This record gives sequence, C-alpha cells and structure tokens, in this order.
Amino acid sequence: MRTAAPLLALLPVAACATAPPPAPLCWRSLAPPTGDEHLGLAHTNPSLASNGADDVWLSWNDPGARVLRWTRGQWSPIAVPVPPGVKATGDPVVATGPNGAVVLALGANGKDGTSPLHIARSGGGDAAAWEWLGSPLISAEVPFTHVTDVAVAMDAAGFPVVAWSEEVHVKLGGVFVARWDGSSWKQILELHPANAHYRLSIGVAVDGDDRVWLTWIEGGSPFAAAGVRVARIDGSRWTDIGRDQLQSLVSRRGSVGAPALAVGRDGKAWLAWVARRGRVGSLAIAHWDGSRWTALSPPDVPDGEVGEVAMMLDGGAPTIAWSQRDESENRHLYLADLVDGARWRVRLAGFHLVEGATNVGDIRLAPGPGGSRYVSWDEGGKDRRRNRLMHAYACAAGETPAAPPKAVVERETWPKTVDEAARRIVSEMSPESKAKVRATPEGDLILYHHGWGMGIRNSMGLWRDNKELLDSCGKGQPVHPDDCSMQIIEAVWKLLQQAPAP
Repeated sequence: MRTAAPLLALLPVAACATAPPPAPLCWRSLAPPTGDEHLGLAHTNPSLASNGADDVWLSWNDPGARVLRWTRGQWSPIAVPVPPGVKATGDPVVATGPNGAVVLALGANGKDGTSPLHIARSGGGDAAAWEWLGSPLISAEVPFTHVTDVAVAMDAAGFPVVAWSEEVHVKLGGVFVARWDGSSWKQILELHPANAHYRLSIGVAVDGDDRVWLTWIEGGSPFAAAGVRVARIDGSRWTDIGRDQLQSLVSRRGSVGAPALAVGRDGKAWLAWVARRGRVGSLAIAHWDGSRWTALSPPDVPDGEVGEVAMMLDGGAPTIAWSQRDESENRHLYLADLVDGARWRVRLAGFHLVEGATNVGDIRLAPGPGGSRYVSWDEGGKDRRRNRLMHAYACAAGETPAAPPKAVVERETWPKTVDEAARRIVSEMSPESKAKVRATPEGDLILYHHGWGMGIRNSMGLWRDNKELLDSCGKGQPVHPDDCSMQIIEAVWKLLQQAPAP
C-alpha cells in the first residue's frame, strides 16, 4: 500500500501504472427505519441478504431480533417468528435463495441453560407464513451449551446450509455444519479444533457442484489467532483446502482476524482477512485456483489500520469491502472490485454517512440489480441510529457521486474526565435506555461490562491512550481500560439516579 494522504470523499484514488482507472460509484442511502438504537452497545451483529434485485433483507440484534425488508422502493418491518415455548429470540441471521426463499436463523434460550438455534423459512411474499425447519440445531442438550458464531448459505435448491460453533462453560465445544434436505437436518461436519478461541468468525458457502465450503480462524485469541482454515465438504467427506500453503501465506503477514470467504460456481475461491501484528491490522487476500493458494496484492489505497473485511462475488469476480482508519482517525468504508483476475479497481474510498467522528464496522455486502451493490454497516450517530444501508451503483451519464459528510479528528472529541464522559452518554441515551439503566441494581452493573462497556472503551479512546480520561479514572494512578469503562458506567448510573424519572 502507498503512504499518500488519504481521501475522505468518493473521489478517484491515485493509481499505480498497472492499476485500472478508478470509477467511483454513485450511491443513495436507504436509511432503514430502525427507530432509536442503543449507541453504547459494542455490536448489533447485523446480517444482509438480497435476491440480486430490489428485494433486500436486513436483520440485527437490538437487543432482541429485528428484521426489515426493502422491496418495491419502501421498507416493511417483518414480524420475527417466535418458536413454540420460547419467550424471545436474538442474534438473527438472514439468507435468501432461489424462488424467493428466505431463511432466518434465531438464537433462543432452551432448557438446562442451553441456547439452541432455530431455523425458520418463508417463501417470500409478505413473509407472514414462516415455517420451522425441523428440530432446533445443537449438538447435544448438555447444560450450558450455547450455539454461537452462526453462518447460513443457500444451495441451488433453496435449502439452507448452517454452520455454527458451540461454547460449553465458556470453552469451545466444537464446529458443526448441518444441511436441510427438504424434510430434516443432516449433520455433515463436526470438528473439535485444539487450542482454539471460541470466537471463530465462521463463514460458509456452496459452490456450483453443491459442495459446502467452510472457513474459520483457529488458535490463540481474537487479537492473535494462529491461522485460518478453509475446508470443502462433499457428501460425508471433508478436505482441508491447501492448509499448509494457506498457513504459510498467513504466517508471512501476522495473525488472523475476521476472514471472509467467497466461492464461485466453478469451485474457485477467494479468501480475505485482517492480518494483525499486535493490534494493528492490514488487508490480506488469497485466491484458490483449484490447486493452490496465491496471495493477491491488496487494493491500492493509502495506508491505514484495517478493522474488518467483507466479500461477495459479482459475475464470478470478487467485490471486497473493508473498514480502515484514515487521517481523521475515523474508521471509514472502502470498496473495490477485482478486474482482469489480478487488479483491483477502487470504487469507494473513505466513505461514511455520519457527520463528525464516526466508526464504520460490521460491514455486509449483497448483490443488487445491474451489477450494483447493497452495503450495510454499523455506524452510530446523533440521529440515534446505527444500522446503515446504502445502494451503490454505476453513475449515469452526467451524474457524479455525492460527497460524504464532513469528518472530524476523533481524538479531539474524546472526553477528558469521567464526569464529562458520563454526562455525554446520558445526553445521547434514549428514554428507554435511561429507564433500563436507572432500574438496574448497582451491584448488577457488571452485566454491562462486555457490551456497553466495550462500546465505551472503543469510542472514548481507552484502548488508544486517552491519557486524560485514564488519569481521571485512576486519579493519577495507572488504571486498566476495563476498570475505567466500569467507572464511567457507574457514573452514568449515579447521574440517572439523581435525575427525576420521566
């Protein structure tokens, strides 16, 4: 990658001698009507699917399952089905297939502390008539077994293939793949990777020969995974795809984060991941030509820390999207297409939809009509919304891309004291969020450490050396970001106790 100054608009990125000329995409925001969303949560875990035309499905956790559908130029909220005997569902994953088939995977609490996965299917239309496909997916109803890290693909017949991992007492319980055959689930893979972190970033795909492909990271921690695996499942047999060669490519770049797999009908595959050295990430890409993996040079854009990556195929060639930190210290969206089998054409650079200090995350891609793309991501803003959806398309004659809003240096927006941080959070909270936190017993605030607390640590620079705020938390003594975020949560709680309830 080059080291020229980044661009913060939909403008052509300077190209090297061998790169094709950039062709920025025009775009329009589809602005999903999500209502107020909790800006402090670390993740909303969105998923995105489309039939390649003007029919798009967006799902996310808020904190229960939410689903919206964009079709015929307008949004429709979809009533999320609830399995018999279940009070609530969460962590939805949506997928679409041939003939208008839509599949929705939903997590729910079961007996003995288990969390199985329920799969519902609709034939499209108004999506009112969901049917449950077989029994819930879980390897065994051992107490405190939780299905997690779910990925769904659809085969040519419109039947779902579901991959997931399980954790048992906060340890990895295995990796599983099951396939719906029209009447029941058939488990086609069970693996128990050694020394693996239980968050595996699983991806699944089906090729033109009806073979199932799977990818996951293994070993180490979320910040230092040892490697990435790609396997192909044909009937009851599975094969590692170039395991030693792929591991050699990975080890040259550093550890692995957030792999994305795309497989063509011809059985050729592309894999992209965030190559980490410590906490700094860069973009890495490899191509499987049927016999070997080949490393591809990443798109030619200014250097910047990469956070995550998404990928899809368009006419057999990959489109890749990723988030990257730029000179404004914000993490923004980039998108590029592979042309001529080896060269990337940058289509979006430094894109975002929120004015000021923003961070783009949880990127998803889906095909649109005429080679266009739908892109969704998580980006919180003053409008109290997080889930964004954009339709990016080739500009018409005489049309030029609109510039994104103005960005500001995020570091300049960081609060410097615990009181300032708490008052800012309270000013941005919805009435529902205020009521929930106000009603939480002080001794239970630790329950917010992983979700809300992670959002505070990330957005307020606690992992990026916000010295003033850390000093305020520690009163001049060293303090860990985890402890600092809990002090801020406690300060928010105290402010809400002092304020009169509405």
